[in-house]
Amino acid sequence: MSENSNSNKTRKMTEGNPLSTILLFAVPMILSNLFQQFYNVIDTVIVGKRLGTDALAAVGSASSITAVFVQLATGFALGGSIVIAQYFGAGKTDKIWQCMTTSTIFSAGIALVSTILIWIGSGFILRLVNTPEDIVPMGVSYLRFYFLGCVPIFVYNALNGVYVALGDSRTPLKFLVISSVLNVILDIVFIIAFNWGVGGAALATAISQLIAAVLALIDMPKLLSEFERDKSMKFFEKSLLFTMLRFALPSALQQSIVSVGSVVVQATINSFGASVIAGSAAAAKVVNLATAIPINYSNAYSNYVGQNVGAGKEERIWPGLRDSLFSCGLISLVMTAVFEIFPNQIIGIFIEETEKDIEQVVAVGAAYIRVVGAFLIVFSAFMLVKATFKGSGDMSWFIITTLLSFFIRLFLTVGFAKAAGVDIIWWAFCAGWTIALLVSIARYLQGGWRKKSIIRQHAS
Repeated sequence: MSENSNSNKTRKMTEGNPLSTILLFAVPMILSNLFQQFYNVIDTVIVGKRLGTDALAAVGSASSITAVFVQLATGFALGGSIVIAQYFGAGKTDKIWQCMTTSTIFSAGIALVSTILIWIGSGFILRLVNTPEDIVPMGVSYLRFYFLGCVPIFVYNALNGVYVALGDSRTPLKFLVISSVLNVILDIVFIIAFNWGVGGAALATAISQLIAAVLALIDMPKLLSEFERDKSMKFFEKSLLFTMLRFALPSALQQSIVSVGSVVVQATINSFGASVIAGSAAAAKVVNLATAIPINYSNAYSNYVGQNVGAGKEERIWPGLRDSLFSCGLISLVMTAVFEIFPNQIIGIFIEETEKDIEQVVAVGAAYIRVVGAFLIVFSAFMLVKATFKGSGDMSWFIITTLLSFFIRLFLTVGFAKAAGVDIIWWAFCAGWTIALLVSIARYLQGGWRKKSIIRQHAS
């Protein structure tokens, strides 16, 4: 198959300058996620300014729970993406259609079960994480309306994994621009015009996710038009599912453990009261905006690794990592400067000046982003080095390093927050990233990840 496909959408990343190849793929991915994070920020600003600190705290408490399921969706999508990327790099494209349909159907089924569980147990879960009783009803409303979009979230992630694996990062960007603009418009209509409260904010997100999923479903046949499709093909193939689950299940389990642990961390934050919850919720949105850049850059680099491992061009991996560390590191340093110079002003965007606890809310949020901001370059390096493991199929070490970072954070938070104060929670992030980066570098230099290729293992 030629590098320029019939659909002019897929992209081989096994030729050309590594930096330009990764950048051309990474920039649309970064912009896509920035749009997602942007409308999350807009959600938070409108909720904080229009509905007050308690509503912002309710959304912050509920968001730690929604993150569990978003990470689960991402984990399942990852399995299909790795398999497709390596098959595509090796020129073995006959299974790509079936990988897509199998991954999508499986993800939709998991999402449907998740939606039912949340509608039944949202109040119990919120109380389990120490959510103050006076904001539980708002948290329940937010969770139930948000999870109306759970199936679209899982389906979109599964399809996005196909786009990423085949080197098309521009089309998902278009979908997310449309989705993000719609979300902001619906936020204004539902919260300000209709006065639907936090449930309106969640419903706006659910509808926008549905639109993104529908657009991806409509476009997918065009993306895959260059690949042969057997008319007798089963839409759900167990053997392919098991192959994808080799990578998806460990990743989904790892991400779920991290997310569930994040709920435990949120429970610790909740124990400090509504003002601390609101301040950390605002700061978390800002930090997520900043970390979206290295996260998505590393995803692009991971796909670069997957295609080159599949093509047997492992000599291209180090130049790709080196160039990515340099370019992504520069961006992180710029973000660090912004966080260190303007922390109070940034958090102030989210809070109405008339709020009675505004000083405490701003102080908590500003401390959060200043501490974490100082370590953004460490986070960027950690994400890129461990992305080598993900792209090559070395999932055990990808998971080990991720869990190491998280459990250090969890240990410091749960073990010392009561004695040392809430600031230890922000420093715990940084300690986890730093130690896990050192372990990741050691694994990279040891080189065991080079032996994990799917294509090599399946070679006859």
